[in-house]
Amino acid sequence: MSQDNTYDVNRDLEYFRSLWRARGDSPVPHSPEIWDRRAEEWISDLGDADAGKRESLRADTMHDRVRATAAYLRGRGLLTASETVVDIGCGPGLFVAEFAKTAKHATGMDYSARFMEFAAEHAASRGVTNADFQTCDFLALDVAEAKLERSYDLVFTSITPAASGHGCLEKLIAMSRAYCYNASFVHTSDELVERVSQDVFGVRRKPRLDGAGFYALLNLLWFMGYYPETSYYEDARDEIIPATYEAAERIASRCGAYERDDILRVQSYLEKHGATPRHSVYRYGGVLWDVRVRDTRN
Repeated sequence: MSQDNTYDVNRDLEYFRSLWRARGDSPVPHSPEIWDRRAEEWISDLGDADAGKRESLRADTMHDRVRATAAYLRGRGLLTASETVVDIGCGPGLFVAEFAKTAKHATGMDYSARFMEFAAEHAASRGVTNADFQTCDFLALDVAEAKLERSYDLVFTSITPAASGHGCLEKLIAMSRAYCYNASFVHTSDELVERVSQDVFGVRRKPRLDGAGFYALLNLLWFMGYYPETSYYEDARDEIIPATYEAAERIASRCGAYERDDILRVQSYLEKHGATPRHSVYRYGGVLWDVRVRDTRN
């Protein structure tokens, strides 16, 4: 008596594909104009060490994660002098500048022209000559038409809306001739955001698992036939938040509030409490996979 041991994975594949695509339905507003405005806040926080400006705690922790991620990838034998890498949704270009230290060439893509301007300046200030930056809406990009298929040894994404939505995962894979990597939040805890959410907006906000994207991608890749690897990084911060509009905007956005009146309410709250301490913990999950190694799961 014969026994059929095959398993139809199509239903599970579509389930995890829908979870991954749902990341593109986030209530957080995204547009080149919005990110051009947000870029100014990031640029202010990052500063420019070469110009003698002191970098913020936020900048320090960002640089720490960039270096830790690069060290992980180099430990896996990537970012070598013979390899090229692209960072989709690269923002201020910190990963690009770091990757370029050992890679043959690094490219950054983002649809914020202001971020691309800063990223190029940041790389140049650190003597990086093997990097370029392109203003590009990845969600609208036709990879085949742009002749970008199998153009990079590593296609990298980290905490970016550019990697979400219908067809984006397939485009990331199509651009790679070796590896892809994605980083996303798996847990966040922010005492100040939780307090502001309760006191200003009357909404109880708890520390939460933000791992839907990570969970969806890990399973989706498996059912697609790949062998994804995982890694984790923790960013714990203790800082003092000033009562500025920019700081209030950042806190309000973490509470899910984006209107000017909401931001002013948060700013008033910060002013009332003076220099406000903030303790936060952000845990990131990384997924790395080799696009050349793929088996049939059904």
